[in-house]
Amino acid sequence: MTNNVETGEDLRVLLRCLGQRFECLGADAPQIDDILLRWAGVLPDEGPEPGWQGLADQLLSALDAPSVGLAEPAPLGDEPPVTSSAELRVLLLALAADFARDRAWTQDRLAQGLWAGDGGGWASGSMAQFLESWEAWLGARLGRPPASSGVPPFEPVTWASVAWQLGAARVYE
Repeated sequence: MTNNVETGEDLRVLLRCLGQRFECLGADAPQIDDILLRWAGVLPDEGPEPGWQGLADQLLSALDAPSVGLAEPAPLGDEPPVTSSAELRVLLLALAADFARDRAWTQDRLAQGLWAGDGGGWASGSMAQFLESWEAWLGARLGRPPASSGVPPFEPVTWASVAWQLGAARVYE
């Protein structure tokens, strides 16, 4: 499936297919934080920039890895700069804890009989929605110049641009 992920459009197709797979699993689909923790576990300690193929391979390896459970809730705080696989691992762990915090906040609101929409920091509550957001955001950004000087270029795919994509997919609707 990943032999042909040479462009951002190829990754979009992969994200769309994976999102549909998780949509079909419904409540049995893994949680976002579990996948982020798995991804942190399969990342190489060192290595060249991932490229589109490397990014796809990492994501699929994370999805195939055994579940590590759910993260402990913690706020994201300042997103660390990412220039290496080790720094991406730190970000993945922070994002997993932030998702767990968001899920706990939502569950607490619902338990109190309060409306829980539009209050959390994550636009997506499921893996299918997260992949869909990532795919849609990529579609909106590919081929366009970066929005600001702080946005890394998407091609070639770097550790920094992977971090940017994950952060954007977290909030993109």
